[in-house]
Amino acid sequence: MENKKKKGTKKALIIGGIVVFLAILLWMLRGVIVMGLLVLSSVTAKVEVNTDISKYQDYIGENALPEYALKWGMSEVIFPEEITDDMNVQDYKMVYYNPFDAQYLSYLVVEYDEAAYEAEIARLKSYPQMDYIGYYGARGFDEKYELVAMMSDSYQGFVYALTDKEGTIIYVEIIFCNYFMDLDYKKYISEEYLPIGFDATSDNPYMQEKMKNYP
Repeated sequence: MENKKKKGTKKALIIGGIVVFLAILLWMLRGVIVMGLLVLSSVTAKVEVNTDISKYQDYIGENALPEYALKWGMSEVIFPEEITDDMNVQDYKMVYYNPFDAQYLSYLVVEYDEAAYEAEIARLKSYPQMDYIGYYGARGFDEKYELVAMMSDSYQGFVYALTDKEGTIIYVEIIFCNYFMDLDYKKYISEEYLPIGFDATSDNPYMQEKMKNYP
């Protein structure tokens, strides 16, 4: 009986030792595992692009589908609530990429008749323009455009509207996190719609400055 107890105790100690060893091994490998999962996610994630204006409300505004609705807390009130028949849509694109953190790039170009244009400009100018100069290197816009609305965040990005002052309004959003975009955003939007000097590429100067005091 005593030998059986000794054998049982020895077996329990061996099993316990194996469990502890495996736990320690997993703890030591946790960084490798997490990194592997991130790399796998990045490799398998696909850039989603929508240019079908009939699906506009699936991606923009309060009624957007769940994966496109939150946008890191950035407001989209600058964008039109819906696309109406009297809006002459010249161009539209929504780009979504989520390798491990969601990133959004959207723009909408609309030509309005005189009355609708004046009404929309008045709506846009009713929102206080937020500071944005210096965020991600931004230092203004192409001189042929007037900035009529800007909602910005020093971390999350920008939502804004430009006009050519001749009846056309360009609505743009660039929303991301971690001080850079994995998305090659210049492939999907004309640079003339972006702030002059805007740089959200990996390890951009703005990111370097913000992160220099982090361990």
